[in-house]
Amino acid sequence: MRFKYKNLLLGLLVVIGIGVGSLYLNKINQEAHASQNALEASYQNHFFSLIENIESLDVLLGKILASNSSEQDIITFATVWSTAEVARNHLDSLPIGMENMMRSNQYLAQLGDYSYSLAQKIASKQEITESEWQKLRQLQQENRKVHNELRELLGLMQKEQIKLGSLVNQKEIELTPASKKMLDGFGKLDERLQDEVPTLTYDGPFSDHVVNRAPRGLSGQVINEDKAENIALEFAQKMDRKTKYTAKTTGLTKGRIISYSVTLKSEDRGQSDLVFEISRKGGHVVLMMDVGERGRDKKVDVEQASQKAEQFVKKLGLGEFLPTGHLVEGNELLVNFALVQDNVIIYPDMIQVIVSLDNGNIVAYDANKYLLSHTSRKLPEPKIIEAEAREKVNEKLKIEEVRLALIPLGNLEEQLTYEVKGKINGDTYYVYINAENGFQEKILLVVETPQGTRSI
Repeated sequence: MRFKYKNLLLGLLVVIGIGVGSLYLNKINQEAHASQNALEASYQNHFFSLIENIESLDVLLGKILASNSSEQDIITFATVWSTAEVARNHLDSLPIGMENMMRSNQYLAQLGDYSYSLAQKIASKQEITESEWQKLRQLQQENRKVHNELRELLGLMQKEQIKLGSLVNQKEIELTPASKKMLDGFGKLDERLQDEVPTLTYDGPFSDHVVNRAPRGLSGQVINEDKAENIALEFAQKMDRKTKYTAKTTGLTKGRIISYSVTLKSEDRGQSDLVFEISRKGGHVVLMMDVGERGRDKKVDVEQASQKAEQFVKKLGLGEFLPTGHLVEGNELLVNFALVQDNVIIYPDMIQVIVSLDNGNIVAYDANKYLLSHTSRKLPEPKIIEAEAREKVNEKLKIEEVRLALIPLGNLEEQLTYEVKGKINGDTYYVYINAENGFQEKILLVVETPQGTRSI
């Protein structure tokens, strides 16, 4: 009898265990489903907002073309600039891959930047030329086409009930015919902009003559795939990874810096793979990324991670670099570094290093800005002294530090300045005074957040 009750009890426990397990799995599935729905809602919100902002740009450009008030034009041009930036952010948040929308992103950047340059021109009492008005008319026409094409894609999405999240896995799974049609639609839009948008040359960072400038830091001869793989392996050694890797070139990336895509596959379980972009000319490491999963525990503090980044940069042998700011993103620390030459900070020549706060590993490296801008420079002598630069800033600014800095201007030029750091009402500012004529070139506000600092 006891044995019978024992079996009965055991059976009940099994049933209860299965039931509890089923409830637990059901809860996990519900949470995962809710998370997917929230992500899909976010994608759709970005898509709707993108369309709304493109429509707003059409209206704003139309108002400028119909206006006869310079004062109003300045305000409207500035609104075009801010609206285009918002549209870019929504575009970047869509799961369609930046490689598919590079020209669209550049178009929005140029539209905003060009409008801002024209606002500055009007503010300085200069006339907008007929050629510039003509380009504005062309930009409005292109913007209207973009709006219509996005509306068509929205209609397709609603008719076929396409989830934008399904486009995320475009390389991992087979797309449905409807999803593929939508993704192709974005691609065709981008290709059309590549062919039809007028060349825009103006005083701004997204001007065609700036965007298309050949990289200045690519010294050396053209290399082959074997050499690129060896360079990647040597770079991994500088990262202090205690593992062996097998290198394989997976393709050629085209862009401003033509690069070999190289994957280092770890021969040790538990160690993640590394992917590289190695420039074909000169064999420079353009980009490195650890593609493994990141741990959630913070075992390394920000100061320790910053030191790791500094030690790593020294090993690269590129010269003297100064950390200029950091930002905590998730469980990673991003540190910006600028080159230092003759005690002058060279802001155009910047690299970024990302350190995992889980284990202190270097998990990413980006030298794009450095390779695009770096060159052998003969720095000019300042024509005004530091004391004169101090007199040029607002008298309410409590100065904390002054140092020489080379800063990039919007027209590909660079300017030697005095970087004056100070505070007003508890806020930190960087004011850049032209070291030749004493004019104020730029002013930045430092925004302090729990994640780090950024300048705007």
